[in-house]
Amino acid sequence: LVVACNEAVPPPPAVPTATPLPVVTIGLSGSAAPVAELVEAAYEEATPGVDVNFVIANNATLFQDLERGNVDALLVHHLPATSDRAGDQWYNPVAMDGLVLVVHPENPVRAVTRAEVQALFNGRVDNWAGVGGPERAVTLVGRERGSGARLLFNQRVMVEQRPSINTVIEPDNAALLAAVAADPGAVGYSMLGATGGREDVVTLSLDGVEPTPNSVGTQNYPLTVPLYFVAAAEPAGPGPGGDLRAFLAWLQADEGQIILSEKYGRVR
Repeated sequence: LVVACNEAVPPPPAVPTATPLPVVTIGLSGSAAPVAELVEAAYEEATPGVDVNFVIANNATLFQDLERGNVDALLVHHLPATSDRAGDQWYNPVAMDGLVLVVHPENPVRAVTRAEVQALFNGRVDNWAGVGGPERAVTLVGRERGSGARLLFNQRVMVEQRPSINTVIEPDNAALLAAVAADPGAVGYSMLGATGGREDVVTLSLDGVEPTPNSVGTQNYPLTVPLYFVAAAEPAGPGPGGDLRAFLAWLQADEGQIILSEKYGRVR
């Protein structure tokens, strides 16, 4: 009896555990947020062995996260100066987008020139009557420091002109669009892909060209901008490898391009 009581009890059978899916983490600028809605479910359905996770932030934060290894790659509209990157990053366009001017639907102005946009945002024209609109004060709305859209706007539109100190600065793209949607006198800037399908703001034609997926795809729209896929440079060769390369290849192939063309211009 004593011997029987001292016999070891056999351990319970091991419970099988599922192997976690490899995760690809993509940093996404706020003005490119619709990309996640367009491609996330479609790619995971096409590639069931990979989980794609999108993280949204502004340009400056995203490049810091890429450098620190917090994300695997980025989808952004603005690249830092090459001298700042020292060849440690690799990029390739996956779609064409456009920097657009947005106003409230009640504003009858539907077309402006680049010179008129400069005059509005540097404060020389502070009433919509100055650009063919109604007698209504202009409310300028811009983006926060570190925003890719803000950098593009200053480089491509304002050039050496200084934006007005009366510009209302919003913390992200969603806040900017909400501010314009709430004020009939407001004008702001965003990206075409982020405004497609919205009814609470209106995009303006620029220098006679309407911003559409087709006009940015053909680069006829004056402020056409590529949407770049950015990854850390690989020592073994150009571009990313593994699951990251597979995701990029899918974005640039017909399947990904057809999906992206709902809101963006195609690159292929």
